[in-house]
Amino acid sequence: MDGPLPQARPIPKSSDHLNGQFWEHCTKGKLCFQRCLDCDTWRHMPRYMCAKCGSDQWQWKESSGKGRIFSWIITHQAMHPKFRDETPYAALVVEMDEGVRFVSRPLGIANEELAIDMPVQVIFETIEDDFALPLFRKM
Repeated sequence: MDGPLPQARPIPKSSDHLNGQFWEHCTKGKLCFQRCLDCDTWRHMPRYMCAKCGSDQWQWKESSGKGRIFSWIITHQAMHPKFRDETPYAALVVEMDEGVRFVSRPLGIANEELAIDMPVQVIFETIEDDFALPLFRKM
């Protein structure tokens, strides 16, 4: 997809405290993931316990924002009417330098350019004053 995203798009609404914290960091221009204080394992999606060691001791840590494309899929049918004009579009799985995998969209990368292991960097697209969406561009 080339160019900026349209502003009229649905925004994730979450009553879950941890997901809300994740989106608050994004709105501040920071891609943050949880990191276990006992075994140093990074994790995403946010959760209260470490899947590796079972600890409930963790903190939010800012990611480098860098990763590589692990996989992607091209969507030809809009799953929401506000995405209809953007089809076909790619949904990426990015393996972050910290080891977590993150699902997002590319910005400024044509679908035909996508490649496994392509280095990418997070960039935030402001959708509303209190919401920013993490997207990825080529490094």
